[in-house]
Amino acid sequence: MRSTFFILLIFIGISAMAQQSDKEAYIKKESIGGKLDFTKKVDAKYKDNALITFGDTAYNKKDFAILLWAANVRNLDVNSVDQAINIWEQIYKRSLTDPEKKALHTGFEAKF
Repeated sequence: MRSTFFILLIFIGISAMAQQSDKEAYIKKESIGGKLDFTKKVDAKYKDNALITFGDTAYNKKDFAILLWAANVRNLDVNSVDQAINIWEQIYKRSLTDPEKKALHTGFEAKF
């Protein structure tokens, strides 16, 4: 009985790790040119605006696209801002600037 329970726990752990891996693979795949790439959508919708106001802060288009990305990644069950930052930096192969981090934090914590 104990060994069956132990095997079940191992299976659940492996399954959770696989789901996490699948989730990150999906995010990475869709972040450039896919459903999670908000750069062109923001450019098209706000083509006449240099800054976009969200809450009390004005964002440039690039930072606002990061804000939207973070909100959508959170909805895909990314559990922490640090994990979202890590995924973003792996995708784009560079560190976020301070304004980009602020936008990511805001998007991650926003309620849409």
